[in-house]
Amino acid sequence: MKVAVLGCSGAMGAYFIRRFLADGHEVAGSDIRPGSTPPAGLSFMSSNREAVRGADAVLLAVPIRDTVNVAREVSACLKEGCVVVEMTSVKASLLGELKGAFARRRVALLSIHPLFGPLSKAPNPKIFVIGTPRDVSIARSLFPWAKLLRLQEEEHDQVVAYALSMVHLLNLAFVSTLKKGIGVDEFVRVATPMGSAQLNLAKAVLSQDPSLYSYIQLENPYAGEVISTMVEELQELNKLIASKDSQGFEKRFVSLSAEFSRTELARALERVYSASG
Repeated sequence: MKVAVLGCSGAMGAYFIRRFLADGHEVAGSDIRPGSTPPAGLSFMSSNREAVRGADAVLLAVPIRDTVNVAREVSACLKEGCVVVEMTSVKASLLGELKGAFARRRVALLSIHPLFGPLSKAPNPKIFVIGTPRDVSIARSLFPWAKLLRLQEEEHDQVVAYALSMVHLLNLAFVSTLKKGIGVDEFVRVATPMGSAQLNLAKAVLSQDPSLYSYIQLENPYAGEVISTMVEELQELNKLIASKDSQGFEKRFVSLSAEFSRTELARALERVYSASG
């Protein structure tokens, strides 16, 4: 199969190139941004249009804000029957426009969302597939190594608001609270193994592209719902603390711990302490 990766110099583009080459596909790529030396086996093309000519599948690995424009740019150059794969993090604001970009072309638009980053070492990382069982079948032919999770289009953004937005927001608030309180340096000095684990997660979040993370938060229609729920939960905890309601606090603690098996909890604790050395 011939696959074109648009945005091949980006981290995610490079990740998928390595996977496609390992699967034995012929891979062409293009990117307007300067990048490192293309991996062996990649045919680097001078433009997006050149890259997609004759391709059986095209992966749009460009920045989210450029996705629709790039789709429109290459639309007329796609061969009949080509599968165009988009992998934006928020579907509500873009998927309709992408469908419109290919409306007059006999191509298939496959909407996915990788639930991992380019540094992932997992042999079978998770990928959301948006659509029908047929879409899952197409995705399986392109990503046979992935664990595919099907979602309806209308489900995606709400699920991602909790899977991504909530995690990002919690860690931003965590570091901001430290900064306004005892300071990050002092926290590092006195941190427990659990505190160190939380700080490492926050650092991982803050190592990412602020433009991408801004888009994920601002364009997801459910991000506000997540924030409101988190604020309500913190307010409830604050009430229990202010009233010194130990019974209420312990009841809530036990109720939440019951969401997991004792084995899961024990293993999680062991992992935290193992990571702390």
